[in-house]
Parts: sequence; C-alpha cells; structure tokens
Amino acid sequence: IRLREYDGSHLQFPGMNPAIELKPHQKNAVARILLGGNTLLAHCVGAGKSFEMMAACMEQKRLGLANKTIMVVPKPLIGQTASEFLRLYPSANILVATERDFEKSRRKQFVSRIATGDYDCIIMSHSQFEKIPISAERKERMLNEQIDEISYAIDEMKERNGERWTVKQMESQKKKLEEQLKSLSDESRKDDLITFEELGVGLYYGR
Repeated sequence: IRLREYDGSHLQFPGMNPAIELKPHQKNAVARILLGGNTLLAHCVGAGKSFEMMAACMEQKRLGLANKTIMVVPKPLIGQTASEFLRLYPSANILVATERDFEKSRRKQFVSRIATGDYDCIIMSHSQFEKIPISAERKERMLNEQIDEISYAIDEMKERNGERWTVKQMESQKKKLEEQLKSLSDESRKDDLITFEELGVGLYYGR
C-alpha cells in the first residue's frame, strides 16, 4: 500500500513574513493538515513543526476551514511560541494566556474573551487548557461509551472463564463510572465557566 503524498509547493501564505520562506517539507506538511484533517507531525526536533502548525492555522482561518484555533504548548514555551507566531505572521491576532489569566478570580473573564473575540489563535499551556470544562452532554456521552466498553470486556472475560480477580476489578471500575454518570446531573458547573463547546474553537493544535 502506498501512502498518500501531499504537495504544498503551490501554497502562497498571504500575510506571512516575506523574510521567511518555508522549506518544501514544511509546505507539504501544511498541505497535509489542510487536506487530511487530523495530522501527526512526526518530524525530528528542529525540523520546523511550530511554523507548520502556525502556517496551517492561518491558512485554515483564511480559507474558512476554522473560526479560531487553540494551540496548547508546554508552560515554559508559551512566550516563545507567541513570539515565533508574530515573527511568522506579524499582523496575526493572537491571545496569549498568562498565569494570572487562569487564577480563579480571573478565569471566567479570560474564557469569555476566547468565546467573544475574533482571534486567529489562542495560545495556552496544557494545565490551563484542562481547566476549561467540557459540556455535561459530552461528559455523559464519554462515560456511557466507557461503560459500554467495560461491560463488553466483562462479558468476554466471563465467557472465556477469565480470572475472577480481573473480572471483579473491571466490575468495580464499571460501578465507579456508573456512579459518576449518576452524579453528573447534580453536578454544578465549576466556576460557572463557559464550556469548551461554547468557545467557537474549530481546531486544536498540541505540542
């Protein structure tokens, strides 16, 4: 089987710093993101993955493929990522999360800015991203999927006369998931925050 190849040689990148020229493999990676959807950029360190993600982000916004994008990076790299983004696209409208933005007293205001602002990209750390809640509907769907999977696994183990201890462990895990599902309807939204689904974010990049 021959894997599909992507050619990005035709891409022009309006708004990009004219002093910076992406290498052929970087243009091909951007083309792959634009045409292929979910993409793993498995280049070696120093191959230019950051510029690939940033260029793809701006092209997706320009082409109407996404409204706004969240880029999640290790905490020490937030400032560097923002600087690189503005070096590549000097006129980009980016929102960069600071430590103070996710303090409990300020978190709601910052998340509201994400929802209402017309940003090209929002840059934040992994720990900050985890503080943005998902909707109760999505939580319920995820829990139900996990319960279904573990129920199927329990049935399979019993049919094969699997170890009783293993089955007991799985049944215990299933019970915990069912308890989480039951308590979900009573759960109040943490900090009354806007959920991820309400932010208007179309794409997510992680590194």
